[in-house]
Amino acid sequence: MPQIIAFSGSPIRNGNIEKGLAAVVDSSGLSAETIRLYDLDLKVCIGCKKCADTNRCAFKDDLNPVLEKIEEAEALVFSGYPSFGSVNAMTKVFIEKLWPLRHNHMLTTGKAGAAVICGLGPQDSLETYFARYFQEYLRADYLGALTLPGNAPCMTCGYGENCNYSGFLRQYGPGAKVTPDKFQDAARNETVLAEAHALGQALGEAVRNKTRALP
Repeated sequence: MPQIIAFSGSPIRNGNIEKGLAAVVDSSGLSAETIRLYDLDLKVCIGCKKCADTNRCAFKDDLNPVLEKIEEAEALVFSGYPSFGSVNAMTKVFIEKLWPLRHNHMLTTGKAGAAVICGLGPQDSLETYFARYFQEYLRADYLGALTLPGNAPCMTCGYGENCNYSGFLRQYGPGAKVTPDKFQDAARNETVLAEAHALGQALGEAVRNKTRALP
C-alpha cells in the first residue's frame, strides 16, 4: 500500500496542479499513488449519517475503496484551486465525502498532510481552508501548502482577448494578447520546484520519524 495518497482536484490532466503534486510526492522519497478526483464517480454527501455505524459511505460510488487507501496511508496531499471565493467544486465534494472517517474513531489522526493550491492572485483563503481541514477535521499533522501561479481559463476559451469579463485582461491589462510567454508552467518554475522539494522532504521526514518512533 502506498505511503502517500495524493489527490488531484484539477480537471486538467498534467496541468500545473498535477505537476506540483508530482514534484512534492517525488521529493518525499516515499511510495505514492495519485488519484484524479475527476476520474471518480462521487455522489454528493446528503448527510444521511449511515456512515456513523460503518465508517463507510452508503452510496455505491467510488468512494469506499479510496477511504480504505486513506486509512492505510501515512500521508495525504490534497489539491484544488480557488473558484468563486471558495475551493473548487470537485475538491469540496470530495472533502465532504470524507465524513465517514470521522465517526467514533478519528481514522486520520496523526497522518502527515499537505496541500497544493493553484490559482490567480492571493491564495491565503485556500491555505487557511486546507490548514483548518487537516488540523481540525482530520486531526492530521499539517505541514503546509505549495502555492502555484495559475492560468486564467479565458486564455484558452477563444475570447480572452476581447471578452468584457475576461480574467486574462483583468490580469494583464486592456489590449493584452494571449502569447506563449504568458502561460505559467509549474514544471519550469525554479521557485515552485524548490518549494515543492522542501515540502516533499518535510512529508517524507515526518513519516520516517513517526516510523522510527514506533515500539
